[in-house]
Amino acid sequence: MCDCGGNIVDLSHLNIYTIMAKYKAKKSSGTLYSNGFKIKWATATQEELAYAYEELGMTSNIEKLSTTKTKNEPKKTKESGKKSTKSEE
Repeated sequence: MCDCGGNIVDLSHLNIYTIMAKYKAKKSSGTLYSNGFKIKWATATQEELAYAYEELGMTSNIEKLSTTKTKNEPKKTKESGKKSTKSEE
């Protein structure tokens, strides 16, 4: 018998990951191999990107674009090019 238990993907986690965020590859071409997992950047699905980001820790190659807000997540604010009109005395 083989020890295939380490290669099983938990589909419920992948569904949660893809509902809570979208993932974007930082590269547009090439292939990366990690821990027996192969990902082609040009054709990677959201599930593959989510697995690589969340389970394999490929955070330097994949960007997580959050679609839901959590309590601990900092708010994104638009930075204005205008300077404050308040003067310091």
